Amino acid sequence: MTVVFNGPLVPTLYRTPPQWINTTLDLNTAKIAVYSSSCVLCSGNTSFDPTLSTTFQGLNYSWPYNKDAYFGNMSSDAMSFGGILSLPETEFGLIETGGDDTLNYLLYNGRLGIFPDPVNATAASEHFLSQLYTSKQLLNPVIGMRFDPLNPKITIGALDENDYQGNLNWVPITTPNDSWSFRNIFTLDGLKGYNGSFLPNSTATYATVDSVFFGIGMPGLTTYLNDAGYARPINYTIEPETGIVAYVCNSSEYTPYVALTATINGVDCPMDSTGNLLRTLSPLAYWGTCSVGLEEWDPTEPHINLGLPLLRSVYLAYRFPTDSCPGFYGFAFPEGNINRTSSQIAQTPTSTPTQSSQCLVFTSPTATPTPRFETVQEMRMSTQKYQVWGEQVMVNLFGESGLGGGSGT
Repeated sequence: MTVVFNGPLVPTLYRTPPQWINTTLDLNTAKIAVYSSSCVLCSGNTSFDPTLSTTFQGLNYSWPYNKDAYFGNMSSDAMSFGGILSLPETEFGLIETGGDDTLNYLLYNGRLGIFPDPVNATAASEHFLSQLYTSKQLLNPVIGMRFDPLNPKITIGALDENDYQGNLNWVPITTPNDSWSFRNIFTLDGLKGYNGSFLPNSTATYATVDSVFFGIGMPGLTTYLNDAGYARPINYTIEPETGIVAYVCNSSEYTPYVALTATINGVDCPMDSTGNLLRTLSPLAYWGTCSVGLEEWDPTEPHINLGLPLLRSVYLAYRFPTDSCPGFYGFAFPEGNINRTSSQIAQTPTSTPTQSSQCLVFTSPTATPTPRFETVQEMRMSTQKYQVWGEQVMVNLFGESGLGGGSGT
Protein backbone atom coordinates (compact mmCIF):
# COMPACT_ATOMS: atom_id res chain seq x y z
CA MET A 1 0.00 0.00 0.00
CA THR A 2 1.24 3.49 -0.83
CA VAL A 3 -0.06 6.85 0.35
CA VAL A 4 -0.11 9.63 -2.22
CA PHE A 5 -2.67 12.23 -3.18
CA ASN A 6 -3.49 12.25 0.56
CA GLY A 7 -5.24 8.89 0.35
CA PRO A 8 -4.01 5.25 0.58
CA LEU A 9 -3.51 3.35 -2.69
CA VAL A 10 -3.47 -0.44 -3.11
CA PRO A 11 -1.71 -1.98 -6.14
CA THR A 12 -4.40 -4.10 -7.80
CA LEU A 13 -4.15 -6.18 -10.97
CA TYR A 14 -7.08 -6.25 -13.37
CA ARG A 15 -7.74 -8.30 -16.56
CA THR A 16 -5.78 -10.86 -18.60
CA PRO A 17 -2.94 -10.10 -19.12
CA PRO A 18 -2.88 -8.00 -15.93
CA GLN A 19 -2.60 -4.25 -15.63
CA TRP A 20 -1.35 -2.64 -12.43
CA ILE A 21 -3.83 -0.05 -11.12
CA ASN A 22 -3.26 1.80 -7.84
CA THR A 23 -6.83 2.08 -6.57
CA THR A 24 -7.82 4.20 -3.57
CA LEU A 25 -8.58 2.08 -0.50
CA ASP A 26 -12.05 2.79 0.91
CA LEU A 27 -12.82 1.34 4.36
CA ASN A 28 -16.53 2.02 4.50
CA THR A 29 -17.96 0.75 1.22
CA ALA A 30 -18.01 -2.31 -1.02
CA LYS A 31 -17.84 -0.21 -4.20
CA ILE A 32 -15.14 -1.07 -6.73
CA ALA A 33 -14.37 1.21 -9.66
CA VAL A 34 -11.46 1.81 -12.02
CA TYR A 35 -10.91 4.65 -14.45
CA SER A 36 -11.08 3.87 -18.15
CA SER A 37 -8.07 4.77 -20.28
CA SER A 38 -10.47 6.93 -22.28
CA CYS A 39 -11.93 8.66 -19.20
CA VAL A 40 -12.42 12.39 -19.43
CA LEU A 41 -11.18 14.37 -16.39
CA CYS A 42 -10.39 11.31 -14.26
CA SER A 43 -7.63 11.82 -11.68
CA GLY A 44 -4.68 9.46 -11.39
CA ASN A 45 -1.74 7.96 -13.19
CA THR A 46 -2.98 4.41 -13.90
CA SER A 47 -6.07 3.41 -15.87
CA PHE A 48 -7.81 0.41 -17.44
CA ASP A 49 -7.88 -0.27 -21.18
CA PRO A 50 -10.52 -2.97 -21.86
CA THR A 51 -9.29 -3.49 -25.42
CA LEU A 52 -6.11 -5.08 -24.05
CA SER A 53 -7.94 -7.72 -22.00
CA THR A 54 -8.99 -11.16 -23.23
CA THR A 55 -11.33 -11.68 -20.26
CA PHE A 56 -13.12 -8.30 -20.09
CA GLN A 57 -16.91 -8.26 -20.21
CA GLY A 58 -19.10 -5.18 -20.50
CA LEU A 59 -22.31 -5.83 -18.54
CA ASN A 60 -24.52 -3.39 -20.47
CA TYR A 61 -25.92 -1.47 -17.53
CA SER A 62 -24.86 1.65 -15.67
CA TRP A 63 -22.76 1.71 -12.53
CA PRO A 64 -25.38 2.08 -9.73
CA TYR A 65 -23.53 5.00 -8.11
CA ASN A 66 -23.35 7.29 -11.14
CA LYS A 67 -23.52 11.05 -10.71
CA ASP A 68 -24.08 13.72 -13.34
CA ALA A 69 -20.36 14.39 -13.82
CA TYR A 70 -18.97 11.07 -12.60
CA PHE A 71 -20.31 8.00 -14.31
CA GLY A 72 -19.58 4.76 -16.14
CA ASN A 73 -20.87 1.26 -16.79
CA MET A 74 -20.67 -2.02 -14.94
CA SER A 75 -18.00 -4.39 -16.16
CA SER A 76 -16.38 -7.67 -15.18
CA ASP A 77 -12.84 -8.98 -15.44
CA ALA A 78 -10.16 -10.94 -13.63
CA MET A 79 -8.75 -9.37 -10.47
CA SER A 80 -5.59 -10.16 -8.51
CA PHE A 81 -3.27 -8.97 -5.76
CA GLY A 82 0.34 -9.60 -6.68
CA GLY A 83 -0.58 -12.62 -8.79
CA ILE A 84 -1.01 -14.53 -5.50
CA LEU A 85 -4.67 -13.89 -4.66
CA SER A 86 -6.77 -14.09 -7.83
CA LEU A 87 -10.40 -14.18 -8.92
CA PRO A 88 -11.37 -14.99 -12.50
CA GLU A 89 -14.36 -12.66 -12.46
CA THR A 90 -15.02 -9.52 -10.40
CA GLU A 91 -17.60 -6.86 -11.15
CA PHE A 92 -16.64 -3.19 -11.02
CA GLY A 93 -17.61 0.19 -12.39
CA LEU A 94 -15.59 1.31 -15.41
CA ILE A 95 -15.64 5.10 -15.06
CA GLU A 96 -15.74 7.00 -18.36
CA THR A 97 -16.30 10.54 -17.06
CA GLY A 98 -14.70 11.85 -13.85
CA GLY A 99 -15.73 15.48 -13.78
CA ASP A 100 -16.93 15.58 -10.16
CA ASP A 101 -14.32 17.73 -8.38
CA THR A 102 -14.97 16.23 -4.95
CA LEU A 103 -14.69 12.60 -6.06
CA ASN A 104 -11.70 13.42 -8.26
CA TYR A 105 -9.93 14.78 -5.18
CA LEU A 106 -10.86 11.78 -3.02
CA LEU A 107 -10.49 8.87 -5.44
CA TYR A 108 -7.20 8.54 -7.30
CA ASN A 109 -7.18 5.94 -10.12
CA GLY A 110 -10.43 4.45 -8.82
CA ARG A 111 -11.89 2.89 -5.69
CA LEU A 112 -11.27 -0.38 -3.85
CA GLY A 113 -14.03 -0.83 -1.27
CA ILE A 114 -13.08 -3.48 1.29
CA PHE A 115 -16.25 -3.43 3.43
CA PRO A 116 -18.85 -6.09 2.45
CA ASP A 117 -22.35 -4.67 2.92
CA PRO A 118 -23.60 -6.05 6.28
CA VAL A 119 -27.30 -5.47 5.43
CA ASN A 120 -27.16 -7.28 2.09
CA ALA A 121 -26.10 -10.89 2.57
CA THR A 122 -26.10 -11.68 -1.15
CA ALA A 123 -23.92 -8.70 -2.02
CA ALA A 124 -21.59 -9.47 0.91
CA SER A 125 -21.10 -13.06 -0.29
CA GLU A 126 -20.12 -11.74 -3.74
CA HIS A 127 -17.55 -9.28 -2.39
CA PHE A 128 -13.99 -10.07 -3.44
CA LEU A 129 -12.82 -10.65 0.16
CA SER A 130 -15.61 -13.16 0.76
CA GLN A 131 -14.83 -14.86 -2.56
CA LEU A 132 -11.11 -15.11 -1.75
CA TYR A 133 -11.90 -16.62 1.65
CA THR A 134 -14.52 -19.13 0.48
CA SER A 135 -12.16 -20.24 -2.31
CA LYS A 136 -9.60 -21.00 0.44
CA GLN A 137 -7.03 -18.52 -0.86
CA LEU A 138 -6.89 -16.65 2.45
CA LEU A 139 -5.41 -18.15 5.58
CA ASN A 140 -7.70 -16.00 7.76
CA PRO A 141 -10.63 -13.62 7.15
CA VAL A 142 -8.60 -10.59 8.18
CA ILE A 143 -6.72 -7.59 6.78
CA GLY A 144 -3.97 -5.57 8.51
CA MET A 145 -3.32 -1.94 7.53
CA ARG A 146 -0.72 0.70 8.30
CA PHE A 147 -1.60 4.14 6.92
CA ASP A 148 1.56 5.99 7.96
CA PRO A 149 2.66 7.77 4.71
CA LEU A 150 6.31 6.99 5.49
CA ASN A 151 5.71 3.26 5.94
CA PRO A 152 2.31 2.14 4.58
CA LYS A 153 1.41 -1.53 4.29
CA ILE A 154 -1.50 -3.90 3.81
CA THR A 155 -1.61 -7.63 4.55
CA ILE A 156 -4.53 -9.71 3.27
CA GLY A 157 -5.36 -12.99 4.99
CA ALA A 158 -3.03 -12.60 7.98
CA LEU A 159 -1.68 -10.05 10.45
CA ASP A 160 2.03 -9.33 10.70
CA GLU A 161 3.00 -8.88 14.35
CA ASN A 162 5.99 -6.81 13.21
CA ASP A 163 3.58 -4.12 11.99
CA TYR A 164 2.23 -3.11 15.40
CA GLN A 165 3.09 -2.90 19.07
CA GLY A 166 1.01 -3.22 22.20
CA ASN A 167 -2.29 -5.08 22.46
CA LEU A 168 -4.71 -5.45 19.59
CA ASN A 169 -7.85 -3.77 20.88
CA TRP A 170 -10.77 -5.54 19.21
CA VAL A 171 -14.21 -3.92 19.02
CA PRO A 172 -17.30 -5.31 17.28
CA ILE A 173 -18.72 -3.53 14.25
CA THR A 174 -22.35 -2.60 14.88
CA THR A 175 -25.10 -3.86 12.59
CA PRO A 176 -26.16 -0.58 11.01
CA ASN A 177 -29.50 1.00 10.38
CA ASP A 178 -30.21 0.80 6.65
CA SER A 179 -30.59 4.59 6.50
CA TRP A 180 -27.11 5.37 7.84
CA SER A 181 -24.65 6.95 5.42
CA PHE A 182 -21.86 4.67 6.67
CA ARG A 183 -22.12 0.99 7.51
CA ASN A 184 -18.77 0.41 9.29
CA ILE A 185 -19.88 1.69 12.69
CA PHE A 186 -18.45 0.87 16.13
CA THR A 187 -18.88 2.34 19.61
CA LEU A 188 -16.44 5.07 20.64
CA ASP A 189 -15.79 5.93 24.29
CA GLY A 190 -15.28 9.55 23.25
CA LEU A 191 -12.89 12.27 22.08
CA LYS A 192 -10.51 13.90 24.57
CA GLY A 193 -8.81 17.27 24.47
CA TYR A 194 -5.48 18.43 25.88
CA ASN A 195 -6.68 18.26 29.48
CA GLY A 196 -7.73 14.62 29.15
CA SER A 197 -11.43 15.37 29.51
CA PHE A 198 -14.05 14.11 27.10
CA LEU A 199 -15.53 16.66 24.74
CA PRO A 200 -19.27 17.33 25.12
CA ASN A 201 -21.53 15.13 22.96
CA SER A 202 -18.67 12.81 22.03
CA THR A 203 -19.03 10.11 24.70
CA ALA A 204 -20.49 6.62 24.26
CA THR A 205 -21.43 7.33 20.68
CA TYR A 206 -20.99 5.69 17.32
CA ALA A 207 -17.96 6.30 15.13
CA THR A 208 -16.73 5.30 11.70
CA VAL A 209 -13.23 5.03 10.25
CA ASP A 210 -12.97 6.69 6.85
CA SER A 211 -9.88 6.35 4.64
CA VAL A 212 -11.04 8.89 2.06
CA PHE A 213 -11.75 11.65 4.59
CA PHE A 214 -8.80 13.90 5.38
CA GLY A 215 -9.99 15.13 8.76
CA ILE A 216 -11.93 14.35 11.93
CA GLY A 217 -15.65 15.10 11.89
CA MET A 218 -16.62 15.95 15.45
CA PRO A 219 -19.53 17.49 17.35
CA GLY A 220 -19.05 20.78 19.18
CA LEU A 221 -16.09 21.96 17.13
CA THR A 222 -16.29 25.58 18.28
CA THR A 223 -16.63 24.42 21.90
CA TYR A 224 -13.35 22.57 21.47
CA LEU A 225 -11.60 25.50 19.76
CA ASN A 226 -12.74 28.09 22.31
CA ASP A 227 -11.87 26.08 25.42
CA ALA A 228 -8.18 26.30 26.38
CA GLY A 229 -8.59 23.12 28.41
CA TYR A 230 -9.47 21.15 25.30
CA ALA A 231 -7.47 22.87 22.55
CA ARG A 232 -4.86 24.83 24.58
CA PRO A 233 -4.74 28.61 24.05
CA ILE A 234 -4.88 29.13 20.28
CA ASN A 235 -5.74 31.71 17.66
CA TYR A 236 -7.86 30.25 14.89
CA THR A 237 -10.03 31.12 11.92
CA ILE A 238 -12.85 29.23 10.19
CA GLU A 239 -13.23 29.93 6.48
CA PRO A 240 -16.95 30.80 6.13
CA GLU A 241 -17.54 29.20 2.72
CA THR A 242 -15.59 25.96 3.13
CA GLY A 243 -15.60 25.52 6.92
CA ILE A 244 -11.82 24.95 6.88
CA VAL A 245 -10.24 25.49 10.31
CA ALA A 246 -6.81 27.15 10.42
CA TYR A 247 -4.53 27.95 13.34
CA VAL A 248 -2.35 31.03 13.28
CA CYS A 249 1.19 29.74 12.84
CA ASN A 250 4.55 30.33 11.23
CA SER A 251 6.20 27.00 10.51
CA SER A 252 9.70 28.46 10.83
CA GLU A 253 9.07 30.23 14.15
CA TYR A 254 5.92 28.91 15.80
CA THR A 255 4.05 25.67 15.16
CA PRO A 256 0.93 25.15 17.28
CA TYR A 257 -0.13 21.75 18.55
CA VAL A 258 -3.51 20.16 17.84
CA ALA A 259 -4.46 18.07 20.87
CA LEU A 260 -7.03 15.36 20.17
CA THR A 261 -7.33 11.77 21.35
CA ALA A 262 -9.85 9.07 20.43
CA THR A 263 -10.61 6.67 23.28
CA ILE A 264 -11.61 3.24 22.01
CA ASN A 265 -12.64 0.51 24.46
CA GLY A 266 -10.67 2.14 27.26
CA VAL A 267 -7.50 2.77 25.21
CA ASP A 268 -6.41 6.35 24.47
CA CYS A 269 -5.24 6.74 20.86
CA PRO A 270 -3.60 10.18 20.46
CA MET A 271 -3.69 11.61 16.95
CA ASP A 272 -0.39 12.97 15.69
CA SER A 273 -0.42 16.74 15.20
CA THR A 274 2.39 17.90 12.91
CA GLY A 275 1.88 16.86 9.30
CA ASN A 276 -1.35 15.10 10.20
CA LEU A 277 -3.95 17.12 12.10
CA LEU A 278 -1.85 20.25 11.46
CA ARG A 279 -0.92 20.88 7.79
CA THR A 280 1.80 23.51 7.63
CA LEU A 281 2.13 23.33 3.84
CA SER A 282 -1.56 23.22 2.94
CA PRO A 283 -2.56 25.41 -0.04
CA LEU A 284 -6.02 25.72 1.50
CA ALA A 285 -4.88 27.99 4.35
CA TYR A 286 -4.21 31.72 4.24
CA TRP A 287 -0.69 33.08 4.65
CA GLY A 288 0.42 32.92 8.28
CA THR A 289 -1.96 30.08 9.13
CA CYS A 290 -1.89 26.29 9.02
CA SER A 291 -5.01 24.35 8.08
CA VAL A 292 -6.27 21.88 10.68
CA GLY A 293 -8.02 18.58 9.93
CA LEU A 294 -11.09 19.24 12.07
CA GLU A 295 -14.65 19.67 10.84
CA GLU A 296 -18.04 20.14 12.42
CA TRP A 297 -19.90 16.90 11.84
CA ASP A 298 -23.50 16.80 10.68
CA PRO A 299 -25.53 16.36 13.89
CA THR A 300 -28.19 14.36 12.02
CA GLU A 301 -25.68 11.55 11.45
CA PRO A 302 -25.38 8.99 14.26
CA HIS A 303 -21.60 8.93 14.42
CA ILE A 304 -18.23 10.69 14.60
CA ASN A 305 -16.09 10.44 11.47
CA LEU A 306 -12.52 9.35 12.20
CA GLY A 307 -10.57 9.97 8.99
CA LEU A 308 -6.92 9.81 8.02
CA PRO A 309 -5.59 11.75 11.06
CA LEU A 310 -6.62 8.80 13.27
CA LEU A 311 -5.74 6.10 10.73
CA ARG A 312 -2.23 7.47 10.27
CA SER A 313 -1.75 7.37 14.05
CA VAL A 314 -2.79 3.72 14.61
CA TYR A 315 -2.47 0.24 13.19
CA LEU A 316 -5.84 -1.09 12.01
CA ALA A 317 -6.94 -4.70 11.60
CA TYR A 318 -10.25 -5.62 9.99
CA ARG A 319 -11.79 -9.02 10.61
CA PHE A 320 -14.45 -9.17 7.90
CA PRO A 321 -17.71 -11.07 8.49
CA THR A 322 -18.11 -14.76 7.72
CA ASP A 323 -21.06 -17.09 8.27
CA SER A 324 -20.41 -17.60 11.98
CA CYS A 325 -18.76 -14.31 12.89
CA PRO A 326 -19.63 -10.61 12.58
CA GLY A 327 -17.10 -7.95 11.65
CA PHE A 328 -14.52 -6.51 14.07
CA TYR A 329 -11.95 -3.72 14.06
CA GLY A 330 -8.68 -4.14 15.93
CA PHE A 331 -6.65 -1.06 16.93
CA ALA A 332 -3.01 -0.96 18.03
CA PHE A 333 -0.01 1.36 17.82
CA PRO A 334 2.14 1.10 14.67
CA GLU A 335 5.58 -0.40 14.97
CA GLY A 336 8.56 1.91 14.57
CA ASN A 337 9.74 5.23 15.90
CA ILE A 338 6.41 6.74 16.89
CA ASN A 339 5.61 9.50 19.34
CA ARG A 340 4.12 7.24 22.03
CA THR A 341 5.22 6.55 25.59
CA SER A 342 5.69 3.04 26.92
CA SER A 343 2.69 3.52 29.22
CA GLN A 344 0.50 4.48 26.26
CA ILE A 345 1.60 1.40 24.33
CA ALA A 346 1.00 -0.82 27.37
CA GLN A 347 -2.69 0.18 27.74
CA THR A 348 -5.15 -2.70 27.92
CA PRO A 349 -8.72 -2.68 26.57
CA THR A 350 -11.64 -2.38 28.94
CA SER A 351 -13.36 -5.46 27.55
CA THR A 352 -12.84 -8.41 25.23
CA PRO A 353 -15.48 -9.33 22.61
CA THR A 354 -17.59 -12.33 23.66
CA GLN A 355 -16.78 -14.17 20.41
CA SER A 356 -13.01 -13.70 20.64
CA SER A 357 -12.14 -17.38 20.95
CA GLN A 358 -14.33 -18.21 17.98
CA CYS A 359 -13.65 -15.27 15.66
CA LEU A 360 -10.39 -13.55 16.63
CA VAL A 361 -7.84 -16.36 16.84
CA PHE A 362 -5.83 -16.44 13.62
CA THR A 363 -3.39 -18.87 12.05
CA SER A 364 0.10 -17.45 11.54
CA PRO A 365 1.63 -17.86 8.08
CA THR A 366 4.72 -20.03 7.78
CA ALA A 367 6.20 -18.12 4.83
CA THR A 368 5.84 -14.86 2.96
CA PRO A 369 4.53 -15.37 -0.60
CA THR A 370 6.43 -13.83 -3.49
CA PRO A 371 4.45 -11.78 -6.04
CA ARG A 372 4.48 -13.34 -9.50
CA PHE A 373 3.07 -11.50 -12.48
CA GLU A 374 4.00 -9.65 -15.63
CA THR A 375 1.85 -6.67 -16.53
CA VAL A 376 0.65 -5.88 -20.02
CA GLN A 377 2.87 -2.79 -19.94
CA GLU A 378 5.93 -4.96 -19.31
CA MET A 379 4.92 -7.37 -22.06
CA ARG A 380 4.64 -4.56 -24.57
CA MET A 381 7.86 -2.85 -23.53
CA SER A 382 10.64 -3.13 -26.07
CA THR A 383 13.72 -5.14 -25.17
CA GLN A 384 15.80 -2.83 -27.35
CA LYS A 385 16.62 0.70 -26.17
CA TYR A 386 16.20 3.74 -28.43
CA GLN A 387 17.49 7.28 -28.47
CA VAL A 388 14.59 9.70 -27.92
CA TRP A 389 14.80 13.38 -28.71
CA GLY A 390 15.50 15.42 -25.59
CA GLU A 391 16.50 12.41 -23.45
CA GLN A 392 20.07 11.95 -22.27
CA VAL A 393 19.91 8.17 -22.06
CA MET A 394 18.60 5.38 -24.25
CA VAL A 395 15.07 4.25 -23.24
CA ASN A 396 12.70 1.33 -23.77
CA LEU A 397 9.58 2.09 -25.80
CA PHE A 398 6.06 0.97 -24.94
CA GLY A 399 4.18 -0.50 -27.90
CA GLU A 400 7.28 -0.50 -30.08
CA SER A 401 5.98 -3.53 -32.02
CA GLY A 402 3.19 -1.41 -33.42
CA LEU A 403 5.55 1.05 -35.05
CA GLY A 404 6.12 -1.17 -38.08
CA GLY A 405 9.34 -1.90 -39.85
CA GLY A 406 9.77 1.39 -41.69
CA SER A 407 12.61 3.77 -41.04
CA GLY A 408 12.21 7.39 -40.01
CA THR A 409 14.25 10.50 -39.58
